[in-house]
Amino acid sequence: MFRSHAPVSIGALAMRARRRIRAHFFAQHAVTAEEAVSFVPQDRIERTQFERMRGAGIVHEAEAGRYWFDLAAFRRQLDRTRAIMVPVVIVLCLAIAGVTMLFY
Repeated sequence: MFRSHAPVSIGALAMRARRRIRAHFFAQHAVTAEEAVSFVPQDRIERTQFERMRGAGIVHEAEAGRYWFDLAAFRRQLDRTRAIMVPVVIVLCLAIAGVTMLFY
């Protein structure tokens, strides 16, 4: 049976695009409005992720075409993601352990 890996690949590409965007701002130390720098997305995935980061309040526009990275907003988003994922992983591990014990 043929199985597509497209969702995994798309997720990996999106994660890589977010990492490149973050690296761009960190490399230029653009973490306040006064230190805003220009940014032009290199491809469609990067543009999509950039717009999502702007929508989430992680990237702000200081003036036309000049942006900065909000570290506090980024940390809040990481904390929210962890708050969701940690219980999910714990439940998944317990379920796997339970199934394993059935066959022991």
